[in-house]
Amino acid sequence: MIKPLYALGAFGASLLVQTLTLWLFPFYVALGPVRLAPEQVGLSLALGRLANSAADLLVARWSDTLTTPWGRRRPFLLAGSPLLASCFVLLWLPPERGTPVYLAAVLAGFFALFAAVVNPYLALLADLDLPGPGRVAAAAWQAGGNLLGTAAAYVLSGPVHSRFGFPAMAMAFGLASVACVCSAAWSVRHEPAASGQASLAQALGLLARSVPLRAYLVGLSLAWVGLSMVSLVLVFLVTVLMGLPVPAVPGILSAALLSTGACLPVVARWGQRAGPQRTLEVCLWVAAVFLPMVSLLGYLPVSPELAGYALVGLSGLPLAALYSLPNAILAQLAARHGFQALHFGVQGLVLNLANAAAAAAAGLLLRWGYAPGHDLGLRLVPACAALLVTAGLLAFRRLRHS
Repeated sequence: MIKPLYALGAFGASLLVQTLTLWLFPFYVALGPVRLAPEQVGLSLALGRLANSAADLLVARWSDTLTTPWGRRRPFLLAGSPLLASCFVLLWLPPERGTPVYLAAVLAGFFALFAAVVNPYLALLADLDLPGPGRVAAAAWQAGGNLLGTAAAYVLSGPVHSRFGFPAMAMAFGLASVACVCSAAWSVRHEPAASGQASLAQALGLLARSVPLRAYLVGLSLAWVGLSMVSLVLVFLVTVLMGLPVPAVPGILSAALLSTGACLPVVARWGQRAGPQRTLEVCLWVAAVFLPMVSLLGYLPVSPELAGYALVGLSGLPLAALYSLPNAILAQLAARHGFQALHFGVQGLVLNLANAAAAAAAGLLLRWGYAPGHDLGLRLVPACAALLVTAGLLAFRRLRHS
């Protein structure tokens, strides 16, 4: 495997999903040609995540057992990426009538195809015959591509859609994503033979009996719900709580990504020495401490803008850990148990249920207010996120002791 080319796959997938996460609520609630209520957008996004959850398991088992002249992972990347990009473009072309149904249907298609591309891509981490530190290093390359894709989404999406419109932005990003994912598909030099022919139910039963896997999934999913809620309302946090104009959003997000990029090599080296799980726990405790401060922007004894930038700098450490360490932990478990793609499929199922819960919860909380002078719901989002991250950390202790 050529690691820089492999990282391009994470770049292409991240570019699309992070752009969607960043702008879906603002586009359909306030900026687009058709306006929907926040709870309608949240419910549609939750349904899309449920479609992702269902597709994850089916694609994972198919990928583990597929035999073709091109390998068992590569066909999913080559065939799925153009379809995924097409659904992404359709998201930004809403019809005047039936928009809620249209949005739910397109999101379901997008996330089902996202599973068909990303699950086999991630399973390649578990396919590698590497010791623990080597697998952490490979995961760091994948995390770097993910981070660069997020950076491109945060930095470029605002200026591009402001000048050319959302549909043109979607077409450009979709083409870039297809090129990157296809490059990653051809970076794989060798793939192991297909897994055994156990049925999906039998394989899931084997995984369900793994105490470390259960502890890992519970801890990660709780933290993921909280942090996903915050990511869905990032634009409102910047424009309402920090009091900055919409054009300032890319700058704030760029600062967060610079901090994350600076912390990524530190986290990767730390994870290689101390172990990925202990490192992830420490970094998530940082998030649990600073998230309540986000809710207090405007009430702290410093200006909201200055406090916001300080919190953005602190966010780099937990974000770097989340980008690089969970997949390394799961790849180690999968390498021991077999059914490599199914491990990532189960993780995808659990995290998409978590994302569905986060989308629905964020939409409901925003009903309590997300505008200047009426922002209670917006302030509740990071406070609830801190509680969920703390609960996830308590669950992670079970994994460490097992």
